[in-house]
Amino acid sequence: MMETAVWRRAVLTKAVLGVALCSLAGGCGGEGRMELRGTVTCAGERVESGEVRFVPVDDADGPARSTYRMAIVDGRYRTGAGYGLPHGKYRVEVDARKKTGRRVMVDSGLEMTEAEETVRIGPDAYAGEDSPIAFEAGPGADSSFDIELPAPDG
Repeated sequence: MMETAVWRRAVLTKAVLGVALCSLAGGCGGEGRMELRGTVTCAGERVESGEVRFVPVDDADGPARSTYRMAIVDGRYRTGAGYGLPHGKYRVEVDARKKTGRRVMVDSGLEMTEAEETVRIGPDAYAGEDSPIAFEAGPGADSSFDIELPAPDG
């Protein structure tokens, strides 16, 4: 229960910061952006949690060519309402996680608290700069982008 409260607080903080940055940059839901959603699976199984990152390559628009981060919750991710992904090409990095059943102490940013431990699933390459997944946001692009990670190596 404590982990859920900490996770919700972190997601809410990211959302508030994202909206604030969008406002400073001149808005985030307008022309040149698209809302995006999808599912994330690994070896055919739904990914419990983690993060999908859209890292601009080439000429993606947006404030300081930011990386756009979306939480994976129960196998799904999406941009917030009115907060779209700027048109352009992206490398897609996926930090897919599953619970281990163990309780560990973590720094919530405010204090040390107990939370359920998670471990990365799927090949490590998909979580960083070597990710082979690409996406292009723009007119005519599908607003649903499902991600299937292969089983982890060895």
